[in-house]
Amino acid sequence: MSNSILRTRHSARAFKNKEISDDIIKKIIADAQWAPSWCNSQPWKAYVLTGDAAKKMHTLHHANVVSGEKSWTEVVPPQFTTNDWTEGEWENMVDFWKAADVSPYPEDEPQDKLGFMEESSWNFHAPVIIYITIPKNATMFSAYDVGAFGYGVTLAAHERGISAIPAYEFIRYPKEIRPFFNIPEDEAIFMGIGLGYAQENNDLNKINEFEKNPRAKTEDILQIVK
Repeated sequence: MSNSILRTRHSARAFKNKEISDDIIKKIIADAQWAPSWCNSQPWKAYVLTGDAAKKMHTLHHANVVSGEKSWTEVVPPQFTTNDWTEGEWENMVDFWKAADVSPYPEDEPQDKLGFMEESSWNFHAPVIIYITIPKNATMFSAYDVGAFGYGVTLAAHERGISAIPAYEFIRYPKEIRPFFNIPEDEAIFMGIGLGYAQENNDLNKINEFEKNPRAKTEDILQIVK
């Protein structure tokens, strides 16, 4: 197997209490800016919380979660109904839920032995949170572009020994995010990415190991015509 950063990177959900310098954050974002986009439109913006501001967000977010505050993202997320997914996609998600010992359904009572839900409610205590926005009038092409930028963030971080977790959890309460920044009203908060130095021996960081969540067989998703 290749040792490419594409294969060695995976999401982390437990981080060391170790800050990332502003200089490194800027370099990660600068590298990600090389993502391709429609006519070089570069439809993304990045808003970053770090240091005391990130810790304040952790506390605020946890309070919203435990109080049962209804989440309402600015970009509609996927829904957890089988009709919205192919059989293969659904099986992949079920494998992930089993590895994490969680369920998307409130009526279920998973063990959550790994503490996934608890850490999630604290935004995984990520030392850095990056919020990525997209124009509210954007097309699906721009969504592709912004996704490429976000993936670039995770790879640029990984190249520097920093782990990342793109997650809905970070953006589920836009009203807690906007007061920290001057985000124009014509931008929608699209995705959040947590950055940090991963705890090596925490089982939360083993959820996405490929033996637990393998990728589909390449021949199942590929057609080559000559």
